[in-house]
Amino acid sequence: MKKLLIVLLLSCLMAFQCEDDYPAPDNLDATGLFGSWEIQEEIINGNILDMIPRCCEFLRFDKDGDVTDNIGHLTYTDSQGLVNDGTFEVDTVAVTITFIYDDNDTTIFDFSVDSTSGILTINFTEGNVNYTQDWVKIN
Repeated sequence: MKKLLIVLLLSCLMAFQCEDDYPAPDNLDATGLFGSWEIQEEIINGNILDMIPRCCEFLRFDKDGDVTDNIGHLTYTDSQGLVNDGTFEVDTVAVTITFIYDDNDTTIFDFSVDSTSGILTINFTEGNVNYTQDWVKIN
């Protein structure tokens, strides 16, 4: 009887001592943004300017240390190799991304991610010019 009581007691103690060894998912995991993206096409005011494929501009979205927020790290690299680092914040209700570069330049984009085709589409306006850009996921 003592053995049975000890086994039951140890089983109960072990059941409540388990910790979750798996890291909690980041709030932004569901957006599909994390990783690197290369520009594929740009439409300005509803018109494709040329039929030459775009290239050599990159966006990289990385997690920050806080999985409970909607903020992460952003790196933009242009075709001349200029790199802008900063942060991004996603508004999951309005489906927008706010880019905040290290020089405090801030831009807000509407976005959508098609995880099946690996395409990130962002829309924004500068002055009176409307831009739509498609970015293809490269990793």
